[in-house]
Amino acid sequence: MSRRTVITAGAAALGGLALTRTLPVRAQRKPVLRVGLGPQQPTQADTRRVWEPVYRMAADALGMELDLTVANDWAGISVALATQQIDVAQMGPWGYVLARLKGDAQAISMLLIQGRNYYKAIVVGRPGLEIKRFPEDAKGMSMQMLDVGSTSGWLVPTHFLRQRGIEPRSFFGRYAEGASAAAAQMATVGGQVDLATGWDTHRNTMIRNGQIKPDSNRIVWESDPLPNEPVVVRRGFDPELARRLQQALSSMPEAKARDMMPWPYTGFVPTSHEPYAVLEKMGREVGVLKG
Repeated sequence: MSRRTVITAGAAALGGLALTRTLPVRAQRKPVLRVGLGPQQPTQADTRRVWEPVYRMAADALGMELDLTVANDWAGISVALATQQIDVAQMGPWGYVLARLKGDAQAISMLLIQGRNYYKAIVVGRPGLEIKRFPEDAKGMSMQMLDVGSTSGWLVPTHFLRQRGIEPRSFFGRYAEGASAAAAQMATVGGQVDLATGWDTHRNTMIRNGQIKPDSNRIVWESDPLPNEPVVVRRGFDPELARRLQQALSSMPEAKARDMMPWPYTGFVPTSHEPYAVLEKMGREVGVLKG
């Protein structure tokens, strides 16, 4: 090989090495974890603000980017999960049951409330309302229920009434569905309605935040304990990712959970469908679920 050939080959090699070093390193795009939340807080912005840090932490643990959506109502988040518009949802128990039957959704975790795995549905009355026995003394009064995707705001009180031979639409003097939990509470506080449905955790949070006072309205009925909100994955979601997500949530130390999560939530525990089977039974008994 001539001296000229050697020099040319060496220059080409050096040039190639220099070119390789100056090429930009293309960063690999992280997969996206699409999380949906029900309207748990008074506004969508409030819901996003208090829960985004928790799910960003979970997405980081999975090595994924977070895409967080807040639904307008409880039924909406159920539909989004069933139609695979989102991968993961923190949703109401009844919404989960609907998503499971419509789209094979799977519950993987349950929220804890002050260390408890349950809450209660309630019916509240306006100030000064005299009810000694519910529902007997409430006949002819006005009733505001939440949307039909709500566990405590529609399913449980509707089941309770129908089990006693009462059809809510004809029993109450003025009956309405579809209000948000906060709006329903405030409607009784202001005297616009006699009665409204809701759940104890939400009412206690409004009291703690100064939105209402303990005597702004009064609880006239409460249900038996109900399973807390689940974290649910869609049909076809990677089982290994679901296991890792479940682990990321349930391994959060209680002190960190109390710091990151809105009061009164204190963490997560693994779960399955079993605790929610009672709600599926209610749904069949009120005629919403067929077969």
